[in-house]
Amino acid sequence: MAFEIEFHRCSENDIEALVKISQQFYPEHYSHIWKNEDTSFYVNLSFTTAAFKKDIETENIIYFLVQKSEKILGLLKLRKHQELVEYTPTEALQLEKIYLLAEATGLGIGTHAMDFTKNLAKELNKKVIWLDVMTTSPAVQFYKKLEFKTISYYNLDYSGLKDGYREMQRMMLSIL
Repeated sequence: MAFEIEFHRCSENDIEALVKISQQFYPEHYSHIWKNEDTSFYVNLSFTTAAFKKDIETENIIYFLVQKSEKILGLLKLRKHQELVEYTPTEALQLEKIYLLAEATGLGIGTHAMDFTKNLAKELNKKVIWLDVMTTSPAVQFYKKLEFKTISYYNLDYSGLKDGYREMQRMMLSIL
């Protein structure tokens, strides 16, 4: 399946598609971590037309729609130059968001997206890729399998987030 997956670099013309897909995948995966299963706080913070417009106008941020044929399956959000402890912005790339529809998980698409991200990091001469992930997320094991290492922990203080889901891990992968 991996060879059928495409990564479409987003422009302002893709904002409507970004909003639509994110408002589908986020509740699919994360409604259980919010009080009353109300995801509106995070959706309104990250997945609105205004939020995507601001990000796309930011030179350091790149979005990609993850697609198979013409069907949108998810998105990637990367910060091309984002410092990390001991690494300058020119040495580090942040994978800020990787989200797939529930129907697209477990099919190797995430691995293909990570390969895509690693190749982009190499093109940009990065030394590391880093990301933040909820400690309770099944994705932690996925990242560990890809040789990401946990370098720190912190807690989110979002209103409405259930207490058992506040801890985040910062993980890093060295690029060879």
